[in-house]
Amino acid sequence: MLDLPGQVALVTGGSQGIGRATALLLAQLGADVAIAARTAEKCQAVAGELQALGRRALPVQDDLAAADQIRATVEQGTAELGTSSILGNNAAVTRDGLLLRMKQEEWETVLQTNLTSVFLMTQQVLPGMMKARRGRIINLPSDVAQSGNIGQANYIAAKAGLIGLHKAVSREYASRQIP
Repeated sequence: MLDLPGQVALVTGGSQGIGRATALLLAQLGADVAIAARTAEKCQAVAGELQALGRRALPVQDDLAAADQIRATVEQGTAELGTSSILGNNAAVTRDGLLLRMKQEEWETVLQTNLTSVFLMTQQVLPGMMKARRGRIINLPSDVAQSGNIGQANYIAAKAGLIGLHKAVSREYASRQIP
């Protein structure tokens, strides 16, 4: 079984669903975990669960809407827990609707949260991972990125873009021999 003592993880969207399950699993494996999510109360609740497992936990309210918020989240996590060796990009939103009726704001909100924030978060943690010569980035796409779904053009575009981003980043940095 994987053993992660002494490692620090940052999980976006870590206050519920798959993000919460990811944070709990990483803590059970021995990692300390920073949880970034929009709702402070939910972040606090999950942090309490992680602390009950004997791990350090940092709840950070962050809606991933801007580069400065993402930078502040990574800086706070590094200051309080240490450099992240694991990044779980899980945060996602939906604004479903048929393309003909979709507002540009709905398109942009979904792409910002589900794709652009992954780019920005990855960009923020990579320098620390490269310096440590160790790191894992876990991106969570969706099956619909391959199959499509009515009323989710924005969501599917973001999740398909996430797959492409992950492949590109993997090639760029695996070649630098970061395990």
